[in-house]
Amino acid sequence: MRVSQKEVDIFMATLRNSLERYITKIVIMPLFGVRYEFESIDNALMELNTLNIDSPDGNFERFEVIVDYNNNDTIRATFQEKTVLADFLRKLES
Repeated sequence: MRVSQKEVDIFMATLRNSLERYITKIVIMPLFGVRYEFESIDNALMELNTLNIDSPDGNFERFEVIVDYNNNDTIRATFQEKTVLADFLRKLES
């Protein structure tokens, strides 16, 4: 044990973080809108100035999900369907 003490300490800290970690926050953002693609920064900046963010329109694009843990781990995921997102969230419980 003494020869590998550093490795044992690292392993034990990692194991403790995994076993003691818990979710502190879940953020779900349904994204709606129109997709804009540009080939240059100048074109993107020009279009950005014309976007009306007070009256957005468009179709559902996807769900963005952020799961934060007490040990500063973060999971970021993207889902197209509610059912798949729900399955993902249920798996976090176990």
